[in-house]
Order: sequence, then structure tokens, then C-alpha cells
Amino acid sequence: MPIAPSVFLPAAEKARAAAERAFTPLAWAMEDSRIRHVANEVWEMQARGIKVCNLTIGDFSAKQFPVPKVFLDHMAAEARAGQTNYTPSDGLPELRKAIANLYARELGVDYGPNGIVVGAGARPVMYGIFQCFLEKGEGFAYGVPSWNTQYYVYLTQARGLPIRTDASSRFLPTAAQVAAVLPQARIFCLNSPLNPTGTAYRPDELEAVCRVVLQENRRREALGKRPCIFIFDQVYWTLTGAGLTHAHPLALVPELAPWTIYVDAISKSLAGTGLRVGWALVPPHLRDPLKFFIGHTGGFAPRPEQRATALYLQDHAQVARDRATMNQGVRARLAALAKAARAMQEDGLPVECIPPEGAIYLSIRFALHGRTTPEGALLATNEDIRRYLLQAARVALVPFQAFDLEDETGWFRMSVGTIGLDEIDGAMQRIRDALTALS
Repeated sequence: MPIAPSVFLPAAEKARAAAERAFTPLAWAMEDSRIRHVANEVWEMQARGIKVCNLTIGDFSAKQFPVPKVFLDHMAAEARAGQTNYTPSDGLPELRKAIANLYARELGVDYGPNGIVVGAGARPVMYGIFQCFLEKGEGFAYGVPSWNTQYYVYLTQARGLPIRTDASSRFLPTAAQVAAVLPQARIFCLNSPLNPTGTAYRPDELEAVCRVVLQENRRREALGKRPCIFIFDQVYWTLTGAGLTHAHPLALVPELAPWTIYVDAISKSLAGTGLRVGWALVPPHLRDPLKFFIGHTGGFAPRPEQRATALYLQDHAQVARDRATMNQGVRARLAALAKAARAMQEDGLPVECIPPEGAIYLSIRFALHGRTTPEGALLATNEDIRRYLLQAARVALVPFQAFDLEDETGWFRMSVGTIGLDEIDGAMQRIRDALTALS
């Protein structure tokens, strides 16, 4: 008779020690995403039948923001036609050509198809870049708050060089801050529009930062030193605020081309977070190691999705229509949140927000530290505030600590990808009631 594997497992009191001995130190000390930790709590509440307005996860509800039907039709047709095999490790030629044409046409950046490396979303491409250019202990510069960067610093065993920002710069690193850390950096990673804040660089602000990068690399070049690789994450670039134009490095300082890598994906522009097609726009002379890395790790995007993306991007009119529809929905939701937050502030409640400029996020501050709940609990930390709003208002937010900004500032991220416009007024009224109940 077969013996159940559980018979051979260590007893509960010994399991932790056994696991610690089994893993490498790097794996044992690795932590899960704090964003997902918060979201998991919300999903558990919802599974118990508790209604929660979930403003945590940077994802999209297919009901609120469906993937364009024409894209899904392409994907299904390609799968039925037998497009289900491996792809080249850097992506299908037709997709790389379509992406290169998109960038040349809309952004004026042309590395050609040989400057494109496709992966299963932006994450494996970004991780590959970090692994290809960073050695253990080398400097990794990035703005704080920012999405997941601290985890990549840990996984690459790099030396983190966080550039800590605040509301005065809309949480975007300034040129002076970048100049202070860049001489120590092997990689400098920047994101705009920014997750988690929903803010975006103006052209003059970004140009000043780019000039700092250019000056540093020219200095290193003169000394025969390795350059600083500039990674520009623009997965939200098609989601901009009304009246704003996306600013990006090579439109402002084209001399940065030898060291600049763009990262992008369909995850946000098409609400296709689970379809897993992303890419890097890489100077061709820097491309091959990244291509090999994606190949060795199996980080390929699925072939039907690659084919569908290539076909979809060639239909410029359809792309423009879908972008307009998505932007309209996102902007309306962000505007409704911001309007309600401003109304609370005008009524004397301890709330402030930064006007949304892009992506699907609103930065909002609840200055509640030192206040007391109706039950007599003291709100001393952002986590206390988060839990209070979740329990009292049934609204779920993510504190900026999840994005490596550890200060207890009261700043939170609100994400609008999974909620309907009709949910916002009720959610913000419940927050208003919860704040009014504090002493």
C-alpha cells in the first residue's frame, strides 16, 4: 500500500528549521509583495461576503476595462490556427517590427526591430536587464516610492541607492537628487507615469534629469569606466492626464541613446495584465545578452498573444480608438476620487491629494496619526490607518510603505482599474464618515 508523503514531513515545530536549512539564504529571506499582502486580505473579506471597495491592486476588471475585442479575436484565431509553438527568444519578427514601428511613429525613437526584446510581460524583461548589467554589490539607483524595485535590488544582491522623494516634487526624483547618487550607480531606473503616485514628469523636469545622466556617462567615458545604464519604465505612457503629453528621455536628450533602455508592455495600455506580453527597447549593441537571458529562463510571451499584439498594433485607427476609450474611463474615475478628496479637505478634514497626471492611481494623504477611533484605538501608523479605513469604511488602500517609502507620512495609493464610476461616491462618503467619527 502506498505511504502518504505527509508521513515523512517534519513535525510542525520542526518544519521552520527544516525549511531554513533547505533554502539558500537569499531564498529564505525573500518576502512577498506587500501590495499582494494587502490585496489578499481584501480578497479574503470578499470571499466571506463582505463588500469592500478594492482600490489596492494595479489590475483591471474585465467588466470595467475589457481587453479590446479585436485583440481577443486575433488571439483566439491564432491559437486555433496552430500558432502554439515556441517563439524566438527575443520575440516573433513580426511583433518586433510592429513595436519598432510604433515607437518610431509615435515617440520618434527608432532602434529598429533588432533593438526589441520581447518577454512574458515587463517583469522578466526588467529582471533580465538587472541581471545582465548589475554585479553583486553594484549601485542600483531608483526613486522612492516606486513599484517593486526594492525586491529587484534584493534579488540581484545589488547595493540599493533609493532616492527618497516627497509631495513637493510630486514624488518624482529631481535632477539634484539624481546627481547626488548617480556617480555610485551602475543602473538608474525611472518610471513615468509613476506607480504608485499617478504623477508624471513634465518635459523640463525630465530633461534636467536626463542631462545629469548624460553628463555622468560622458565623464565615465572619458575615464574609460563602465557606463550607467538608464532604464525608463513607461508601461503607463498611453494613460496620461487630460491636456498632458507623455515625456520620455530620447525625445528630450537623444544623445542618451547608447545607454537608454525603455520597458513597456500591453498590461496597462490594453488592460491585458494576464496576457503577458512585454518588451524592452534596447540599443542594438546591448541587446544579445538580454535575448539570451530570456531564452535561458523561458521568459517567452505566448505565441498567440505575440501574434495578436503584432496584428493589433498594425491597426493604427483601432489602437487610437481603444486608447481614447480607456483614457476616458480612467480619467473619469481618478477625477471623481480627486474631487471627493478635495471636498473633504475644504470641509476641514485631514485629507489631501495630488491631482492625477497619469497611470491609474491617485496619491492621497490621510493625516490621522495621533487620532483615536470610536473604539478607543490610537492611529499611530499608516498600517493603523489602512486597517481603520478597511474596517470602518470598507475601502481598501495601499500605504506607500509597500513602495519602499517607510516614513509614516499618511500617503496611500488608490487604484481605479477594478472599480466602476458608480462606486466612487459611496466609497468616499464612507471614508468621510469614518474620518468624522475620529476624535
